[in-house]
Amino acid sequence: MFILNTYKVLSFILLPIGAFLGLSSIFSILVALGNISLLLPLFMLVCTSIYIFTSFSFVYNGIIKNKPCKHALLDWIKVNAYVSLLFAGICILQFISIKTNPAIMQELNSKMVEMQKSFPKDSAALIPNIITASLYFLLILGILLIIHIALTFKLTKHYATIFEEK
Repeated sequence: MFILNTYKVLSFILLPIGAFLGLSSIFSILVALGNISLLLPLFMLVCTSIYIFTSFSFVYNGIIKNKPCKHALLDWIKVNAYVSLLFAGICILQFISIKTNPAIMQELNSKMVEMQKSFPKDSAALIPNIITASLYFLLILGILLIIHIALTFKLTKHYATIFEEK
């Protein structure tokens, strides 16, 4: 029961994040078409957003409302969960690599200040705080996604009868 309640809470927490990732990936499509190297990160954002919404559909329709779900939903969940797991791992690794190497943080800070030359000097002093907050957000997102994906795999096995055709 604790696992199920934790999964429901995590699903509702991840839902607005999935909406944000989905909207940002929609707006990033044109940029990624102009810069081919951005297509892989965009693909990972789209897959993570799809995973969050399909797993929410599973928990809301299948578990909470006790409705049968199509087997294709399970396939969508599994395929996008693997890419989301990779995305979560990259988020955690980025946090670790930047926090353990202060030179990367200083270089990132100086590049952001160079890019934003029109920033007032007071605002430029906030850039390290913004970078740190973004890193902690990525760490929390990565951890939440890994926990959610592990619970998803466990609960899809436990509730396998939801995906059976009747």
